[in-house]
Amino acid sequence: MIAAARVILAFVGGVTILVGLGLIVTDGDRSTGLVTILIGAAILIAVVYERSRYRSVEADLHNDAPGPGGGEPVGALPPGFRATTEVFVDPSSGRRMRVYLQPATGDRRYMVED
Repeated sequence: MIAAARVILAFVGGVTILVGLGLIVTDGDRSTGLVTILIGAAILIAVVYERSRYRSVEADLHNDAPGPGGGEPVGALPPGFRATTEVFVDPSSGRRMRVYLQPATGDRRYMVED
């Protein structure tokens, strides 16, 4: 269901950008067209950001499948990561997530905790 919502929002963002371009080209109303384009771009940026909010850069670069709760893929974390006391419930999946920290770099990873 969440994937379908992302597709729908991405479609709406793309159509909004096209409507903005159409307003500029046909109507000559640059300010309204520009605002419409910016709204569409904001929707697309939000869709992309939301998809990767609990994932590391490495997981995104390798296009790894998201783990439970949208966090890191299931498996071992790289060396040096330590569990923190920070735990939260992901609002979209309802899964309990724990934050892991790499003290040397400040890098954070999010893993589902069952």
